[in-house]
Formats: sequence, C-alpha cells, structure tokens
Amino acid sequence: MKFNWLKKFWSISTLGLSVCGILLTSSSSVYSQSSGEVVSFRSYNFGDRYIRHRNFLGYLEPINDELGRKDATYRLVPGLANSNCTSFESVNFPGHFLRHENFQLKLARRINQRLFREDATFCIKSALFGNDASSWSFESLNFPGHYIRHKNFELWIDPSDGSDLFRKDATFGITSPLYR
Repeated sequence: MKFNWLKKFWSISTLGLSVCGILLTSSSSVYSQSSGEVVSFRSYNFGDRYIRHRNFLGYLEPINDELGRKDATYRLVPGLANSNCTSFESVNFPGHFLRHENFQLKLARRINQRLFREDATFCIKSALFGNDASSWSFESLNFPGHYIRHKNFELWIDPSDGSDLFRKDATFGITSPLYR
C-alpha cells in the first residue's frame, strides 16, 4: 500500500546532525512528515485497534463507526514546543491536541502556555519493538524516555520497564487516515 506521506527515517550512530531541519541524535531515528499530513495510528500488538479520543481521553479501541473514524484521525503538525518533533491535532476538533496531563493522554484545546505546548509535543522515534519500517514510537518531549503506550486500552506516557510487553504497547503503525 502506498501513502502520500514520506516513510523515511535516518539512523545516525555517533553524531548529532541536522538534515532538512530534522534533528538526528545518537542511535535515534525520526519520522519524516509532511506538515499537515492526516493520519491514524494502529496498535502494533492489537492490530484491530487505533489511537482515538473519546470524551476527551485517549484510548486504544476498535473503530466501527464514523465518529470513531473521526476520533482516530489526526493532523501531524510541527511540534508546538519543538518543530523537530510533532503534535497531533484532532481532525474533528480543530485546535485540540493530544497531550499528556498527569501522564494520561487527553484531548485538550490549545492554550498559549509553555506546559501545554510541551505536553502536546512528541518526538516520533524508531519502533521500540520489531523492525517494521512503518512502525514508530512516540516519545514525550518534556519527559524524555517516556513513550505513549496503552495500558488496559487507555493511553498513557510511561518510561520503559524493559519488557517486550511495554515495547509492543508503545509501538504504532502510522496509517492512512480512517476519516477523510
């Protein structure tokens, strides 16, 4: 399946470099996005479930209706706190972004506060599990080493505990949008 967005990443083993405005650091990979690209995020270990918001909280759920498709579709925009990273804007609630608050993922209206911008900025990294070039993990900007992951199908940011389960829970495929 071909997508109109770039699925390129670069790995740099020893030096931090800037390529096309994207910061590359030691042993990290980054996702190259088109500004404003609209996508959905499928779970690595529950392939029938997608990241979505429901009642302004983040969940991992099967998508069965139009509202679910809208809730599971996001616009990738340059990170609100760091343009080398990404923020996820809801397509059905423009101006609302996925952010973490008390480590739980929520959908919140953008406000002009530094904490909000940092909480709503994630760096797209190589998948923590597997070697699929279309899978990625999302690291919190203001809590380095904390990744979006699902626990009991709720979305949180947590530091890795080193387990395969955590790495699978924190790995997602970036797919074509479920809602157009």
